[in-house]
Amino acid sequence: MIGVNTGIMVRTAVLVALAVVVQQIKVQWLAGPAVNALLIIATGYNGLWSGLLLGCLTPFLAFLAGIMPLVAVLPVIAAGNSILCISYHLLKKRNALLALAIGALLKFALMAAAVNYLIQVPPPVAKALSLPQLATAVTGGLVGMLVLRYLPQNH
Repeated sequence: MIGVNTGIMVRTAVLVALAVVVQQIKVQWLAGPAVNALLIIATGYNGLWSGLLLGCLTPFLAFLAGIMPLVAVLPVIAAGNSILCISYHLLKKRNALLALAIGALLKFALMAAAVNYLIQVPPPVAKALSLPQLATAVTGGLVGMLVLRYLPQNH
């Protein structure tokens, strides 16, 4: 295929596989930061398209695995993940910590607004997709940024 970097494809596939594995934890305070770390690693190491692909696939893979049974929230989670990746990608060269903070805040704001005002979900789901998303995005993002520091730069 023309213009396809097989290294990026392989690394993205590995990150998707890791996301599937960590989602099996089924504990939001562990799986959430792990997935967010993978989003930052994908975006920071492979580029925006890798992060977006991972961010959009993870909620649907969670649905297929029976982890997230509500179809209505899948696009909301994918959009939140995408906002985190886009913000980080656009702002990381200026200030990576600020990029993460803005991305995490935007992800939280979008997801909280969606589950509280746009779609009807049970209260425990609305709670899980609100403030905890800010905490898991920041925590996971910091882990992802730490991992990025130790990955080879000549890929």
